[in-house]
Amino acid sequence: MEAIDVSNIRPLTDFRNKMKEYIKELNENKKPIVLTQHGKSAAVLLHAEKFQEMRDQIEFMHKVSQGLEDYKSNRVHSVQETFDAVDKIIEAAEKQ
Repeated sequence: MEAIDVSNIRPLTDFRNKMKEYIKELNENKKPIVLTQHGKSAAVLLHAEKFQEMRDQIEFMHKVSQGLEDYKSNRVHSVQETFDAVDKIIEAAEKQ
């Protein structure tokens, strides 16, 4: 993830007055825009694709973390047990 460009920090009132221009800018460069209110950060505008990328990355990291926790807690199965379970599922599906 790239760092926030300090030139993309703008006042909320400016955004309110120029929403279409901000959306056009997001579509063109896909860089986040930080909105401030009373001189303090209040919100971040993200392009929809970038937002989805972030959600996908967070979901992946969460699954890796869950897997590591399962491993540490010995909630694991051998490869052979996994293949046997998959084979049973395939056999059951073929019988239907």
